[in-house]
This record gives sequence, structure tokens and C-alpha cells, in this order.
Amino acid sequence: MPFFPPARWLSRERPDATPVAWQGDRCLDLGQLRHDVTVLWHALADAGGTRWALCFDDAYGFLVALLALWHSGKTPVIPGHNRQALLAEQRHLFDGVISTLPLALDCPLLDPRQHQQPAALPLPPLAEDARLVLFTSGSTGRPKEVTKTLRAMETESRWLAALTRDQAGGDTLAGCRVISSVTHQHLYGLTFALFLPMSLGLPFTLEIARYPEQFIRQCAGHPVLFISSPAFLARIDPRLPAPRCIALFSAGGPLSWPDARAAGQWLSAAVTDIYGATETGILAWRRRFGEADLWQPFDGVEFHAAAGGIRATSALIAGPEGQLLDDRLVFGEDGRQFSLAGRDDRVVNIEEKRLSLADIEQRLNALPDIAEAVALPLTRHGRHTLGAVIVLSPAGKERLAAGSLPALVRQYRRALGAWLEPVAVPRYWRVAGALPRTARGKYDWDRLKELFFIMLPTEISRLTPDWNRAELLLRLDPALFWFRGHFPARPILPGVAQVDWALHYFRELLAREAPGGDQPAPAVQFSGIENVKFQLPVKPGQTLRLHLEWQAPHRLLRFRYTLCDADLMDGPTVSSGKIMLCP
Repeated sequence: MPFFPPARWLSRERPDATPVAWQGDRCLDLGQLRHDVTVLWHALADAGGTRWALCFDDAYGFLVALLALWHSGKTPVIPGHNRQALLAEQRHLFDGVISTLPLALDCPLLDPRQHQQPAALPLPPLAEDARLVLFTSGSTGRPKEVTKTLRAMETESRWLAALTRDQAGGDTLAGCRVISSVTHQHLYGLTFALFLPMSLGLPFTLEIARYPEQFIRQCAGHPVLFISSPAFLARIDPRLPAPRCIALFSAGGPLSWPDARAAGQWLSAAVTDIYGATETGILAWRRRFGEADLWQPFDGVEFHAAAGGIRATSALIAGPEGQLLDDRLVFGEDGRQFSLAGRDDRVVNIEEKRLSLADIEQRLNALPDIAEAVALPLTRHGRHTLGAVIVLSPAGKERLAAGSLPALVRQYRRALGAWLEPVAVPRYWRVAGALPRTARGKYDWDRLKELFFIMLPTEISRLTPDWNRAELLLRLDPALFWFRGHFPARPILPGVAQVDWALHYFRELLAREAPGGDQPAPAVQFSGIENVKFQLPVKPGQTLRLHLEWQAPHRLLRFRYTLCDADLMDGPTVSSGKIMLCP
């Protein structure tokens, strides 16, 4: 199968009827692509500016705009999203927008559907210095601009074509279709789901495969080359009928060995993992036959020890100095193959998206009534997601006291949706009186993560009138973990949760030395409990006041919960007791 570089994608050496893209029974051929690119090229001839943003949900419309800009001598800018609020904020990065979406922006907006004049003139050749601009999440929280030359994109496509032929083994790629579960708006989807099929002369699907049943329907009996995210492969149900898969790629985040094995068995094609980044392009690959498979660098990629980590150089990376990697690499005996040992920055991969936690935190801190916020990656039920721990302002605490945490979170999630991709909006939320920090003043990440597993109540206020006493006002949201399964018909708060919370807040507020230093810092290890009484059932939605008193000489923590009324005044005692701590 021949290789077609981008300069030959529209050449006349292939017939007009050559399939380019499809959706269901609809097929778009090369003749249609040539026509649509030329029409848009005509429209761009009268448009000013040199940098135009591409905002398309479908890969074909994106491809038309990309080629029209290149043939016009202009630079495509790929923001990586289609959200109007964020485009308005990034307005200085482009001169105009090409899109079929209903956007209202303070810049020229070109809709290809509004231009239907005949396209008879031949297109000028692509310039030698043609390039495109993408953005990646930097550790500072601001999008980082990355320029890719047409030469580098062609080189990367050649590497991918050679790897694809190798992964296909004895199967022929003729008649194969390319299906993707990742977007063309990021480098992985752009190179694998668009550049690769165009370079190999394979048709690609117009719509992203969002769930396995849709993927199966898209195959429609054809052999496929599947470009997937780890999240999609993790959701595959092996009971579904498997299509014929020639080759299977995964990138954008870690793919567990159990998920890789299950997907490979279902599709009868071993998963090929791809390692790389927007700044570097593809760096290495591994075909998944076992949990300890090592990464194999592409020919032409070199790794060098450098101050602060590992630096990569290749024909895909601009500049002889290469790119310093955020990942830690551990090399095998041959000095070439390697394993990954974690990241050194605050950029994480969730689903197929590379997300900056700093960027998400900036958006969180800009929300009304949030005084401080931190975002962190979580793994829940085997899936990677995001959590947010927020500290509310006094006004925010009043809003919370008058409502519920789920209602407040719904408002925040809607507001964040104007700026962030859905996968970047935190799914799990916790409210804290203060963000836990280490003795050196840095965030205590272990304790932050602990908030999502202890399942604390919503803290409305805290008071420490003395070094050995504390009072906390706690709202029991109905979504609290402790209510699940504890009498489903009439949920109540179990006593073990009340004891656990007393210990938790003791550690937060009272586990320190007494004034004057005559008492050692108390240990938090549980030793026993005495005089415990659970007098009233506690129901979802109620508000409790927790009274804590630390009796250091006796190593006793006295706790008492009282039920508060609508005015947050103390009512009857719910429970009380003494917790003995280890000396």
C-alpha cells in the first residue's frame, strides 16, 4: 500500500471516487474533498489575517479547513475545544475562526456551508514552511502553544504507517476502515485518526465512537483499524460480538494490563500502546503481551540524561536540544527499552485528555464563594477521574447552610462547563474548613485524598475556644457514603461513623502540643472506647454540632454530638462517649 504525504492528498493520481470518510450509508469521496477544499480556499482569499482557529465536531469538516488554510498560506490554529467562553478568552491567539458551530465571537467567523461557488481553479502547492499550532496543558495552568511543521507531521505519519503495517501482520490493509474514539482536536487523534488514514488512503469515520455498541455498528462487517483511548477499552463488554480488527492502538493515558488483555482477546488483536506528548510527538510503542512489557523507541528517537530528568531528541522535536520530559523513565539492560515510573509535574491524563490541574484550580478559584480550591486525580471503581476540595468563603458557607452540597456542586459544574472539557470538570467534591498542609506549608496530598475515602460530612464551621476544645457544625448530606446500604428504606448514620469523625477532627484540631510544651503531642491511635451512648437516630439532611474535649493527662477524648434545629441552635444530644488513645 503506497504512502501519500499531505502534499499529495488532493493530487489527481487517485480517482475522484476514492472513499475518504463515511457515516452510516453516507460516503464522502476524494472528488468531494477536492471541491470542498477549493471552495473554502476561494473564501479565504478575501479574508484577512494569517492565523485561523478550527472548531469542528466532525473530522471531515476539520480536514477541509486544515487543507484550505495550508493551500492559502495561512496557519491553522487548533484550540483543542469548541467552548465559546474559552475561545473568547483566547481571542488573541487567532485572527478568525472557521466553524459550522453557532459561535458568537469578536472576530471574523467563516462558515464553509455559506460558500458554494464553483471551484475550478487548481490549488497552489503547499508551502515548504507550512505549519499548524496546537495547545497543550502546561504546569502553569495556561495553555502552552506548540507549533508543528508540515515536515514533522509528514515524518510522524511515515513512522505510524510503518508501525501500522507491522502491527497488521499478515492481514492486508486494503478495504480497511479507520475508526477512532478520540478527537481530532488533539495531537493523538489528529495524527492517528486523520493523518494516518489520509496517508495510507484509508477512509475514516466522521463521528467519534463513544461507546462499544456504536463502535460495532460503525464496523458494519468491514475490517477496521481502531484508534482508541484507554478509557474506551476499559468499558468494552466482551459479551458483545467482536468486529474484525486489523490493528488496535491506545494512547493518551495509562492502560492497565487487565484492560489491555481483555480488549486484545475480544478483538483478536494485541493492543499497541503509544507513548508521546504534544510537544514531542510519538516517542515509543509497546505491543501488549504481558504486564511488564517495555517501551520500544521509534527509530530516530534518542533519550539523554539531563539535569532535572530525561531529554528526548528526534526529527519530530524542533531544536537540537530536544525536549525535557515530564515522565520518569527507567531503562532496561539494552539502554534503549524502558518502563515508565510516574510524572514529575501537575499534568495528568484522564480518559484520553491531558489536563493541567493548575488550570482547573484557577477555574475553581474564580467561582463565587470559593476561597481556596485544589484539584487532584482519583481512581474510583477502576476508572481515573478528578476530585476537588474547596474551602468556602463566609458567603459560601451561608449558601451551603441554606441548601445542600449536591445543589451547590451542580451550579459549580455548570459554570465550569463553559471553560473546561467535560472530563476536566471534577466529578467528586469535598468541602473543608481549611486545606490540609504539611509542616513545610505544602499541600498534604495523602490527607487530601483521604477526604474522598473517609467520606466526611460537610463542614459549615469550626471553632477552637481553647487548645484542648473544639466545636464543629456538620451538615449530613443525603449523598454521604455512610447512608448507603445502612437501612436502605430508612437510612441512618451508623455509630462507627460518629466515632471515626470524632477521631478525624481531633487529629485536625487538637493533636498538637499543649501551651508551654509540658504535654507531648497526643497519639491518634485508637485504644478503646467507654461510656458510649447512641441516644437518637441521625437522618440524612440533618445538622449536628460536634463537641470535642481532649483530657491530656488521662489520654481521653470526650465527644458529644447534638442535633441542631433550623436556626442552628443546639437541641438534644445524639451520642456521646470517651475515646481512649494509645499512650
